[in-house]
Amino acid sequence: MPNYSVKPGISSVFEKLMAMEEVKKGLAFIEADQPRAIEEQKVLVAIEAPTFHEEKKARKYAEYLAQLGLEDIHLDRHGNVLGTLKGTGDGPTVLLEAHVDTVFAFGTDVTPIEKDGKIYAPGICDDTRGLAANLSVIRAFKETGILPKGDIIFAGTMGEEGLGGMRGMKYLLEDHPEIKGTISIDGAGCDSILYEATGIINYEVTYTGPGGHAYVKFGLPSPIQAAGRAIGKLSDMIVPELPKTTFTVSLIEGGQAIHGIAERAMFTINMRSDSADELAKLEKLALENFELGATEENKRWNSELVKVEYKKILDVPAGSQPSDADIVQAAWKATECIGVEPRLEAGGCTNTNMPVCMGIPAVTLGRGGKEGGVHTIGEWFDPEGTYRSPQKSFLLLLALAGIDGVVEPIL
Repeated sequence: MPNYSVKPGISSVFEKLMAMEEVKKGLAFIEADQPRAIEEQKVLVAIEAPTFHEEKKARKYAEYLAQLGLEDIHLDRHGNVLGTLKGTGDGPTVLLEAHVDTVFAFGTDVTPIEKDGKIYAPGICDDTRGLAANLSVIRAFKETGILPKGDIIFAGTMGEEGLGGMRGMKYLLEDHPEIKGTISIDGAGCDSILYEATGIINYEVTYTGPGGHAYVKFGLPSPIQAAGRAIGKLSDMIVPELPKTTFTVSLIEGGQAIHGIAERAMFTINMRSDSADELAKLEKLALENFELGATEENKRWNSELVKVEYKKILDVPAGSQPSDADIVQAAWKATECIGVEPRLEAGGCTNTNMPVCMGIPAVTLGRGGKEGGVHTIGEWFDPEGTYRSPQKSFLLLLALAGIDGVVEPIL
């Protein structure tokens, strides 16, 4: 985004920060701290943490927070793990978080293996790297003795992946209305700044009927055929390219015998949009098509025996904030200060969804390093240069929370 410009007032905050000896010390410390953070990353990834089953990993993270001397360390009633770096009491509270859960089921071998400079393990990137990076940020504060004006809450959140639907972040923000800005660490690279919220709606759609022998009971309507009719109509839905809007039938199952008319068929559909209005339109059209699948199958066989039921199994709101919001400009400047060319990402489904939709300034920043195979058994992470991610978080936290006698909080 070559024409992106940062307000003079925000630029001056980072000029003052970069001139501070303590900040320089902190940045150098984070670079030197990379090996320790990588070792913690390997320890954490080896603890299985499927969505809704994050407690063991969260408790290990709480141990790390305690070793670093944070205050009020606890697992909240939802399973999030939190600790606070107390400020001087005259600034906004800021949250830095990464999510604890991974997409992998219990029984997956998550033992990290190092080969050719890379670390291989399911979950080594998403989002175990974010958790480890944030520990390095805490150590930089402790090493330099810098006290922000506002409190900084460090958290590992639950329920970000899959049907978790970012609920850990939602609950945390509802329980902590004092939070005035959030930074999430998620996604690849160190240049990206995600500032908007792509909404998600998932439905589970089930068709049922009497079933029967394929030959003897021929003429009865089929739940599988009804589902097929609906899926055909769903496939023909037209959505806009901008704001980006997408859909896919993601799972399908049904039937009980190769020579039988099905008694049941089920599919799920995933719908997403960067626009809440477009997502609502898509949802309305999808519901109509669910019904038409049953109606047309029954009509074909002059019957009313096939029934359809559908339930919403995930609803993550869409939202937006200006690309020139103060927190976005500050993230841009922080990225430049660590020698990386920033890149804005408008859409995305991350923990930033929740604060943006609640009117709280928020960004999601990449984890740093290089990575591949995310959400697969072959997930790998190359740590070269990954220290730049916690460096950026360190600078951005200082800018957002402020420092007495040096800079006023940007928030």
